[in-house]
Amino acid sequence: MEMWPRTLTTELVLRLCDPRPDSVAETRWFYAFYLHNLPAPVPQFEVRDGGRVIARLDFAWPELGVWVEVDGRVKYDELRRAGESPVDVLMREKRREETVRALTGWECIRVTWSDLAHPERIVARIRAAAARRRTTSNV
Repeated sequence: MEMWPRTLTTELVLRLCDPRPDSVAETRWFYAFYLHNLPAPVPQFEVRDGGRVIARLDFAWPELGVWVEVDGRVKYDELRRAGESPVDVLMREKRREETVRALTGWECIRVTWSDLAHPERIVARIRAAAARRRTTSNV
């Protein structure tokens, strides 16, 4: 590609092309992480207990001990199980987060569409969480 004019952007698009982000919001976060020089996260990271998948995380940085969950209306409204209230969904999601934390020891950072207005704030939280993990693992 170096020999072809105007192909630098092609290389960038191919490097960032990943079919795993599950929504437009996740795709935009994936790009925001790239723009802010974070290591590439693993989209749709599976957390297992033995051989059983316990959770699929929107983004994970196993080496940093951090994961990000993108929260939106779909998760808390449209994907409710039959007979489930929004409060039930919230409590189920809280239990899921606690289970993942217990299995991995990682820190969860939740993000929303509105956080995309200032992704640098979320990136700072991710870096701070990774730094806390480094500090506590060195004790």
